[in-house]
Amino acid sequence: MTFSSSVLTLEINDTIATLWLDRPEKLNAMSQEVVADLPRAMAAIAADDSVRAVVIAGRGKSFCVGIDLAGLGGGGSKSKSGEKISGATATLRQMKVTQHFQAAITSIAECPVPVIAAIHSYCLGAGMDLVTACDVRLATEDALFGVRETKIGIVADVGTLQRLPGIVGDGHVAELAYTGKDISAARAEKIGLVNDVYADADSVYAAAVEMATEIASNAPLAVRGTKFILQQSEDLTTEQSLLLNGLWTMATTLNSNDLGEAMAAFSQKRAPNFTGS
Repeated sequence: MTFSSSVLTLEINDTIATLWLDRPEKLNAMSQEVVADLPRAMAAIAADDSVRAVVIAGRGKSFCVGIDLAGLGGGGSKSKSGEKISGATATLRQMKVTQHFQAAITSIAECPVPVIAAIHSYCLGAGMDLVTACDVRLATEDALFGVRETKIGIVADVGTLQRLPGIVGDGHVAELAYTGKDISAARAEKIGLVNDVYADADSVYAAAVEMATEIASNAPLAVRGTKFILQQSEDLTTEQSLLLNGLWTMATTLNSNDLGEAMAAFSQKRAPNFTGS
């Protein structure tokens, strides 16, 4: 599947995909076009069997400063002619806009291969929604993180309140969501929001690619299966997850060529050449 966009750039280098937020002049604020193109980009990645890991990064001075309020205009509260709509019609239209935004962020969470966020400078509002949908987050020393919605009179409704509790403790979620304060990369690392902190944007991107390459060197079916089990386990009991885990293993990896290749490589003292079959 081919992908083109004026606000996102998708690069595939061997087995690693990099998805760039590419609105540097707007500090990668999320516009209607970004929201529309994100699911298309993730679908293109999912359709490419050669891709084994994904890095999401931002062009320019910041990762993402949040929603482009000017770009989104009145959302569902205005007609095509620009007139304000009120009442139930406005509510329904605004709900559709919100669900469209939610689906865009969820497309990242549903990616079948691991997704690593390489964050520099500002990661605010919708930027937080985006990175909490990723599997791993790395950041620069100057990165700032903020769930700022309460400061502008709204409730964060695109994924942060649902996903952040699975990443950091409840007390930290409450503090960030209620106060709307920004926290430093050092604090983000301390509470487990990010795995590691690097000097600058080039360094954090290089580290993300290095991690993606390490992931991509493993058996693709095993990595995809591991992500699937981790995702499903969020909604299952331990017993249910164990059953699903066992069934998945028996149906896929135990019968894979990659398992035989791993054993052969070990006995021959060489690096395995996994094909994902």
